[in-house]
Amino acid sequence: MKKLIKHIFIVFYSCTLLGACAATNGDPPMERDINERGSDCISIRTIRDYTPLDNSSLLIEGSGNRFYYVTLGMSSFELRGSHRIGVESRDEWLCPYGGDGLVFDGFSTMGPTSIRGISRVSAEQADELLYRHGRKERPQEQDSAPPELDGAEVEDIGEEPPTEQSGRVPPGNIGAKVEELGQIG
Repeated sequence: MKKLIKHIFIVFYSCTLLGACAATNGDPPMERDINERGSDCISIRTIRDYTPLDNSSLLIEGSGNRFYYVTLGMSSFELRGSHRIGVESRDEWLCPYGGDGLVFDGFSTMGPTSIRGISRVSAEQADELLYRHGRKERPQEQDSAPPELDGAEVEDIGEEPPTEQSGRVPPGNIGAKVEELGQIG
């Protein structure tokens, strides 16, 4: 009976390990690296710009090329159409705790929108967030060189000798052609 329980335990443990190994990829997606419930704070004086990503998240650019991914406590339809944001805080720091919030376009019917999380992200992560939310287009990859062609054949057509019928004047007969044209007119 002990052997049977031991074998069942080993099989169960092996299946669990196998499932865990099969579920992991080589590189995790960049979104998993970004903590949506981050506890970073932003100095309000350093906020330079912001980009709404969807109704519940935005990307804030601070001074020194610092980017912050901000998730809101609840979805706000005012976010996507806003042209400016206001900050409600007790001090000079915008944090996801302490009652800090954002007001869009300077007013809000429901008061400030609470902040669920603020995470500092790298410039590459900020670009990836903009690509994923359709706020920026990915650059088109350029071909390095045109492909080489194998066995292109060239056919020698030759040149038709100049005659008066072809309308082309032989190099030595330019004067004769000019006289001929003068008689016509």
